Amino acid sequence: MKKVIIFSLLMITALLWGGNSVFSYDGYPIRYYGQDIYSLGMGDTGASDLFRFNSGYGNPAQFNRSNKTIFGTGIIFGFTAYESEYGGETRSFRDDALDFPYFSVSTPFKKHRFGFQFSPYATGVVKNQYVRPDSTMERQEVEKYIYHADLIYSYNYHGLNLGISGNFFFGHDYHTFEQSSADYSVPTKESLKSSFKNPTITIGAIQTYHDHAFGVHATMPVTLEGESKRNSFHSSEEPVDFEYKLPLMVAASYTGLMIKELKVASDLSYETYSEISDDYRDALKLGVGLAYEPSSIRKKHWWQKVPLRAGYSYRQLAFKSSAEDLDESTISAGLSIPLKNEINRLDLAFQYQIRGALKTNHLRDKSYMMMFGFTGFDIISSAPDRTAPRDIPKAEDLEQW
Repeated sequence: MKKVIIFSLLMITALLWGGNSVFSYDGYPIRYYGQDIYSLGMGDTGASDLFRFNSGYGNPAQFNRSNKTIFGTGIIFGFTAYESEYGGETRSFRDDALDFPYFSVSTPFKKHRFGFQFSPYATGVVKNQYVRPDSTMERQEVEKYIYHADLIYSYNYHGLNLGISGNFFFGHDYHTFEQSSADYSVPTKESLKSSFKNPTITIGAIQTYHDHAFGVHATMPVTLEGESKRNSFHSSEEPVDFEYKLPLMVAASYTGLMIKELKVASDLSYETYSEISDDYRDALKLGVGLAYEPSSIRKKHWWQKVPLRAGYSYRQLAFKSSAEDLDESTISAGLSIPLKNEINRLDLAFQYQIRGALKTNHLRDKSYMMMFGFTGFDIISSAPDRTAPRDIPKAEDLEQW
């Protein structure tokens, strides 16, 4: 239990960190779709992958059909290189990143499954400091997070998985601006802090047919409500009402075992942001992936038994940058290391991502991320120690009558 508490505190602390992007000034550039590390190393696909112990529940019907209780979490770390083009001059800066993309647990009861998942929905963090020719220093900082905590239920009926989850969204949007100079005795500092929350639901279904699985799921639109407060070096204003709208999101997915030991997957998601504002376009994301899943019984050497995968995803972001559309491309690869039993597994993945273009947006992100995922139940716990010495009674000698 002590290990569980310590691990949970570390996870919650890391969740306060987030993905970094120079486009955070314009919107929420980093988006999570409820997948686990296995899926992130396979083109961010797998919303209908029922052919493994899946611990990502973007589609609530995803709950595995095994009779096992499954725990899953992961970590993403690396760095993002920012690039900017202004006046014919290109500048760059490298920033570190650390994030926990999800924490999930599910448990079965006959044909039913109940579970919980906590993960980021969208994030954006960036800091910028600039010294003007007159030695005036300007510093800007943006910190944006939207999280969601989900209570999930699914039911299996003759090859059809049906699922529903209650999603509680909450987050904040902080903007800070500072200016100081040797010529001014009083520096300038202003901040605008907004926080918001509200619930919605996600419904989903996955139909299997032999070695194929087809899935659909949708998250209902919701208006996150809260308050916003402006502060400055001189004064603090009264809070005012604030709201942030999330659109309808629909997704379709396919997973299939095409031949022995080879699996393919494809996910498509669509978000109706144009209905929220004329300044937005509908957001689209398409991912495709390929996985090699060898049979450990038929392989002789250990390196032949390692599952491998790779994938690609393309995403159209809803908001613009420099009045131009903003796109994102990602390539990824990964492998798995089986641990104690059939459930416990360590997933490793690498992701290279490009967001934006210098030619059109005059800004660009290049992210290099390593990912580690843990799936199982007894990874962070230990079995009770039953090796203590015990007194074993000696056999009693009985006299013969």
